[in-house]
Amino acid sequence: MGKNQELKTKHQLLGKTGEQFAQKFLTQIGYKILKTNYRCRHGEIDIVCQDGKTIVFVEVKTRTSEKFGTPSEAVTSRKQNHLHRAAWEYLIKNNLESQPVRFDVLTLSFFSSHPEIEHIIGAF
Repeated sequence: MGKNQELKTKHQLLGKTGEQFAQKFLTQIGYKILKTNYRCRHGEIDIVCQDGKTIVFVEVKTRTSEKFGTPSEAVTSRKQNHLHRAAWEYLIKNNLESQPVRFDVLTLSFFSSHPEIEHIIGAF
C-alpha cells in the first residue's frame, strides 16, 4: 500500500470513529438516528436524526490536531450549500418537507485519550 493510500485509509478510519462517537452522543441526549451516511448527487450527510419533531442534519468533523484549523472551520459555505441541497433531497424522498429542519455540526477533537466533543446546534 502506498503512502497516499495509507493516509487516506487512516483518515477514513478517523472519520468513521468520529461518526460512531457522534451517533452514541446524539442517542444519549435523546435524538433518534434516522439515517447515517446518506449519499446523493449533492454529497453526503453524515447523520440524519430527529430531535422531537425536528429533523436534524448533522455534519461530523473529527481532528487529531488543529494543524489545518479547528474541526468546525472545515464546514465551509460551499460544504453548507451541498448539505442544504442533499437535505432537501432527503426530505422530498422521505415525504418530510413539512417537518421543521435544523443543521448541526458535531466536532470531535482527539487531542488526548478522550475526545472533546462540541455540539453546535443550529450551526447554519
